[in-house]
Amino acid sequence: MTYLLPTHPSLSCNDPLGICDVEDPIQADVLTQLVHEARIAPGISSLTTLIEDIAYSIHGNGRLDTSHLRQFLRTNWTDQYVVALQNLLESALLVPELFDTNSLDRLSGPNVSTTIPNSPSSSPVVRFTGLQINALLAHQFLGTLSQPTGNTWGLPCFTSWFSGGVAHENAVDGYLATILGHFEHGGYDKSANFSFMMQKADPMPEPSQCDAIPDLQLVVVSEESEPSSSDSDTESPFVLVAAHSQPGPGPTATHEERLQSASPALSISALVSPVIPPDAAVITSAFPLHAAWKGHNRTARLECLIPPLSRPTRHYVLADALPLDEADDVEGGGLKDLQEGRMVREIRKLFASFEGSMVMQSQAEQPSSVPCIVKAVAWGCQAFGGNVLAKFVCMMIAAGLSGVHVQLSLLENRGADIEAVKDVLSKKHSVAELWRIVESPEVCHCRDTTELKEFILSYQR
Repeated sequence: MTYLLPTHPSLSCNDPLGICDVEDPIQADVLTQLVHEARIAPGISSLTTLIEDIAYSIHGNGRLDTSHLRQFLRTNWTDQYVVALQNLLESALLVPELFDTNSLDRLSGPNVSTTIPNSPSSSPVVRFTGLQINALLAHQFLGTLSQPTGNTWGLPCFTSWFSGGVAHENAVDGYLATILGHFEHGGYDKSANFSFMMQKADPMPEPSQCDAIPDLQLVVVSEESEPSSSDSDTESPFVLVAAHSQPGPGPTATHEERLQSASPALSISALVSPVIPPDAAVITSAFPLHAAWKGHNRTARLECLIPPLSRPTRHYVLADALPLDEADDVEGGGLKDLQEGRMVREIRKLFASFEGSMVMQSQAEQPSSVPCIVKAVAWGCQAFGGNVLAKFVCMMIAAGLSGVHVQLSLLENRGADIEAVKDVLSKKHSVAELWRIVESPEVCHCRDTTELKEFILSYQR
């Protein structure tokens, strides 16, 4: 299945502003004319007017609010932002040159034919050059992209950052500073390569037959941070993203959104995988990290932008947890995580994540002695409503089956969760033992972390 870029010749435009002096122009001609006009004198007014005109001409939205973008640019304007806007507009014009078909492949569908060589699972993969990523980011900023099939939340663009009265202004300002900084430095080099791979859970080994002891480490932190405080010993770890099933940029400072901003190329996931299948995860090649962040949601803030020559790299693993916050309460008060089929679903999702990380690392030609390290936060908890210990047990089983090393970071204020995780780790249960615990008919009656911990600790080998 392909995604049509805004310059595809099949896309028409009724041109309500009369940009093109022809009858029934195609959308590509209207966009090109608008961008060329903005290039004459790139500045605050010309940029915001361009974005508003695109919203009206392409999407029929005559009320796009760009007041926060205007405010940000007025407050932070430097001569370097002129350079950034010039580079952004130049990149936007290069789409027909960089994409021969004016479209791109998605990670699911009949037209995806590219696979990672020698991969036992023949996982589909979509690749981009640095210049292609620059062009797509430019169109995300300008708001030209259409809503992908299967997506229900909106346009895969950055325009949600632009309106006044944003709830997480510090975070949005960091997003804007990062993407403009990217173009200020000229964007990605043409020799850069980026790839997105989809890994499915099948075939997952039989957990009841696995005697491996999962390799997990608990890291207690005072505040969430990206990169994490323990990253100094790892050249390019895999970062488990607390993703939505429909990944994409937004203004609310979630874990997923901060990581997409910190490594802008990650936002292209909204185009290549608008919906992550229930039994799959999306794994990336090593992407440059442009910015360091601290905090979460309302406390999220940009610490610094990282100069191009100093940027570390990170692989990202997009995996959506069950939205248990939307599930009904359980009669008798049992944890929502533990109800029929839910733990198995999460284990399969995490196995796809970890197995895909192993596949991607093998393609990076890392020595076999180098461990595959996956860094995780309280995935599936917080906004998703999951229980930390239940999700940790799922990680243990998936890690043992795949052979990755997982570093789980928990905030120091999660005292009960930290104690429970440490106690369970100390027992050194095998995958098979943990699986039997998960499959036990009685586990669903555990009502909180304490009861689940005691249930696990009382397991008789």
